[in-house]
Amino acid sequence: MKKYLKIIIQLSILLTITFVTFHYVFLPVKISGDSMYPTLKNNENALMDAWHTKKNNIKRFDIIVVDSDDLDKYIVKRVIGLPNEKIEYIDDQLYIDGEYYAEDFLDQEYIRQIKEKKGLSHFTDDFQIQLGDNEIFVLGDNRIASLDSRVLGPFSYDKIIAKNGLILYPFSEMKWMD
Repeated sequence: MKKYLKIIIQLSILLTITFVTFHYVFLPVKISGDSMYPTLKNNENALMDAWHTKKNNIKRFDIIVVDSDDLDKYIVKRVIGLPNEKIEYIDDQLYIDGEYYAEDFLDQEYIRQIKEKKGLSHFTDDFQIQLGDNEIFVLGDNRIASLDSRVLGPFSYDKIIAKNGLILYPFSEMKWMD
């Protein structure tokens, strides 16, 4: 009986450590869809940082996982706007509080090709939004295929589940998210 009790206790401890590690420290994420293409590809598997999701740890252009109530699922997007900022896109250019910000993470060749293929004049349609005190604005890197804050609205910090991480699989695509 003592032997079984010892096994049950060890198994319980192992399961608790595993749960805590993969819920509060690291979050396994499977990329679903093309909204972050070509930065992240459909069906890639990643391990993301679930520990550093407090407000002061989230920076502009971080890749994050947010809990979308509207979609009833987690989505992976990039932070564009931070609290109390005015976000504006004019002719595919990002302006925050009137200042231009380069989006060096976007693949310019992909943008050129997709605009040409689909006959688009803009990769990111013009818009503007003023964020509130606890709001962030997120976009997918593949703007023409992304359901993001343009439709879902801004997200509050308590909806952030994880940020940045490591693509683990497929092994040929292993890299740090940036």
